[in-house]
Amino acid sequence: MKAVAMRQEIHSILRAVLCAAAVFNLAACGTTRMSTSTVSGGQPVTAGKNAASGPILGAWWDRSHNGLRTVYGVAGAAYQGPPAFSDGSYSGGAVCMRHQIALLTTSSGSVFSVTLPQGEPLEVSSSGISQPVIAFSPSCTAALIYAPGGSTALLMQGLLSAPTGTRVNLPAANSAVVLADSGSILIALPAANGTASIQLLAGGAGSLQPVSVLGRFGGMAFLPGVDTAIIADASANSVIEASHLTGSLSLTNLASAADGISQPVAVGISADGHLAAVANAGSSSVIRLDLSGKSAPVRTVCQCSPTELEPLAGNFAFRLNEPGAGTVWALDGNGALPRVIFIPTDHTGQTASDQVATTQAAATGTGGSR
Repeated sequence: MKAVAMRQEIHSILRAVLCAAAVFNLAACGTTRMSTSTVSGGQPVTAGKNAASGPILGAWWDRSHNGLRTVYGVAGAAYQGPPAFSDGSYSGGAVCMRHQIALLTTSSGSVFSVTLPQGEPLEVSSSGISQPVIAFSPSCTAALIYAPGGSTALLMQGLLSAPTGTRVNLPAANSAVVLADSGSILIALPAANGTASIQLLAGGAGSLQPVSVLGRFGGMAFLPGVDTAIIADASANSVIEASHLTGSLSLTNLASAADGISQPVAVGISADGHLAAVANAGSSSVIRLDLSGKSAPVRTVCQCSPTELEPLAGNFAFRLNEPGAGTVWALDGNGALPRVIFIPTDHTGQTASDQVATTQAAATGTGGSR
């Protein structure tokens, strides 16, 4: 019996050694692993061992290089990879990082869906809209393909499963639109005196419904999963919440100049819908608003000129300016205290760890809860 027990103990030790060796081997091979990504409506695409790997912070279409750049790393230690899809087949694109999906457009108006970072483009529509702008819904389930000032748009739905397209008629005077997960569309219509009328196209169809009139348009964004939007007025230095847009409309004041709002130019919403970001041209800053009203607004200064709030990976992170025209700046609000970082390109030959962002703005509370 003792001999049997000894043999069993030896076998147990050998199994433990073999398992440890297998784990070590897998870890050592991490740089040559194979990975797959699934294109919406297509087949899995395999990426070779030389494909870039690691966490993805963001991606965007770089007009200066006519290609799609993927940003590898994490906030504070990230870099822009070389442009992809830059052989001239595509003329533009847009990315929804919350599901790592991109839509690429061609000069003829075709639209291709691709998953990041190594997916294969799959045609999902022949929209016929040249040089379009693409507006994603908060959860990446839908996208509106339109030309600012144009009267025809394409509403793409089911992007994460089986994409379908529907023609939508927009007022020709539109200057900006945002899209809800439901397919509802908010449209900014500027007037000659500088004011802007915000109107709703519920479900992408029917007649326009008035929502608000702004002294000057300062940005707007939908919350995920609901027909509720945050809208900024650049003339009044104010931010409102427009809820129950398709039912009994309700407008609530969220923030004002006393909270740090100063000539707002863009609005962004966290992935969980609990926070809003407002980019200010007047003070080169971003204001974080707690939509529950439980905490005071927080102001983060940027040594830059913020012009947009394009979502990056994580719950509350945004690109602050258009890429391809110089330094790319971003807000990292995933921690307790928001910070501003810059994201270098890879052409310097440095590694991501060598390119840690060196600029971080101070953040201070600037007001009370609503």
